[in-house]
Amino acid sequence: MGRIGYGTLAVLGALGLLALVVRLAGPKETLDALGRLDAWQAALLVLTAFGVSFFTALAWRETLLQYGQAVSVGLLFELTVLAFAVGWIVPSGFVAGIPAAAWFLRQRGVPFMQGLASFGIGRFFEITAYVLILPIVLLSSLGSRTLVRAAAGVVLGGLFLVYLDLFLQTRLARRGLAALQRLVPRLAHPPLEHAASFCATVADFFRAPARIVALVMLYSFVAIGVAYFRSWLTSRFLGLDLSPPQLAVMLALTIFLMAIPFLPGAIGAFEGGIAGAFELLGRDKADGLAFAMTIHATELVVVVAGVLVLVHLGIRPSELRPPAAAAACDASGPRAGAARGGVRRRPRESRRRARRG
Repeated sequence: MGRIGYGTLAVLGALGLLALVVRLAGPKETLDALGRLDAWQAALLVLTAFGVSFFTALAWRETLLQYGQAVSVGLLFELTVLAFAVGWIVPSGFVAGIPAAAWFLRQRGVPFMQGLASFGIGRFFEITAYVLILPIVLLSSLGSRTLVRAAAGVVLGGLFLVYLDLFLQTRLARRGLAALQRLVPRLAHPPLEHAASFCATVADFFRAPARIVALVMLYSFVAIGVAYFRSWLTSRFLGLDLSPPQLAVMLALTIFLMAIPFLPGAIGAFEGGIAGAFELLGRDKADGLAFAMTIHATELVVVVAGVLVLVHLGIRPSELRPPAAAAACDASGPRAGAARGGVRRRPRESRRRARRG
């Protein structure tokens, strides 16, 4: 079965699951909850969805500047929207969108690994922002549940190890990959070498001045803050009045459920997960379904915008998978890319002038 066949089955499966969730929650009750939303409120929620992409683009621009690449915020905003759309349409848990955006940057002279790393750094800081919400959850009644505490412990432990690796230069990730290279057959070496190159490119950014790292972190935090604000607005507009800890849980669930790699946009699974979470909180599952469908509808507008960006940039969807040769060409990081005739890193003074421009 080809890609079209799998895509068709995925869409049909997602719509079928959504229909089942609506049936279980109650179609009339769900429509009544959605009817509380006015047109101007829906427009405001759509603006907040694009606001997340805008601040993500600002973080991406500052990161690329540290690699000596001056890219306009306008183009990066388009690419963040494109990345979201590709990750939403392709059942990949949003993984497909990041290399798609990095591939297009490569057509503009930015080494593929640098584009991939710069986008990944922003996502990493966004995860850090999620962790900052955890104390709100743990100090509430929800925090007394064993599952919630266990999940919080895993996230905090993983984030601590990553920060240890990046800021203290412990090279845990690269040492682990080197150990794997010694254990696995030679055929597995190229992917591991590419992964090690990615880790080295990410670590290269964290040698930048602290104020630059803090600025990128700030933009990423604001992006998550806008997403949290959208959840709060949705709760207010639908008359749900969710508490801050409950909103934090819904935001975390949103990220987790939207990353399901089997259904486009996690349609059906997202609505079912949020509706189930509402029921566990003692709320009406129809309200939870309306909440999830409202969030999903605002994101669908971003997806449509991403498709328009594809048309505007003249890219065919089949071109968005970066060729293996392109990834391998840039796999050794910024220094090797320059040696092979790629874009060279600009001197620090040039980067300062690019930032002022």
